[in-house]
Amino acid sequence: MARQYKVMFEGVLIAAPQDLIQITGAAGKVVRILQVWLGCTDTTLAAGQALQTRCRYLPVTVTAGSGGTTPTISKTDPGDAAASFTALANNTTKATTSGTAIVWDEDGNHLYGGQRTAFNERPPIGPSEAFVFELLSTVTGTVHLSGGVLVEEIGG
Repeated sequence: MARQYKVMFEGVLIAAPQDLIQITGAAGKVVRILQVWLGCTDTTLAAGQALQTRCRYLPVTVTAGSGGTTPTISKTDPGDAAASFTALANNTTKATTSGTAIVWDEDGNHLYGGQRTAFNERPPIGPSEAFVFELLSTVTGTVHLSGGVLVEEIGG
């Protein structure tokens, strides 16, 4: 039976391009990414600007990024078991792969409008493979962002 989880970061001061969220698959399970979202959470109006984001699949040997945090993985159903996959957030050193990364989505959005992308096609992420939701552009001024990924875990 598939279980759904949310991985989120909240009100993070963004000063450089980074891996907003990295999801790494676990042994004996398959992970599918259902949705990503991103928005500005400043209470005073930040400088209007466009943000460039990208979602990538990293196969084979993945080296996790660094410089960020380990966010809480939240169950969408309180009765579900804990997630088996791992998650990282806001790594300023980006994740790499020894294989060929595949771009699932690349988008540009105005800071004030945010981003919400649901994936119709949900390729599987297997053990030791990863999905990365990235901010590619450098922001101007002081900007706080919140965002997340809705994940489905199957197996086990």
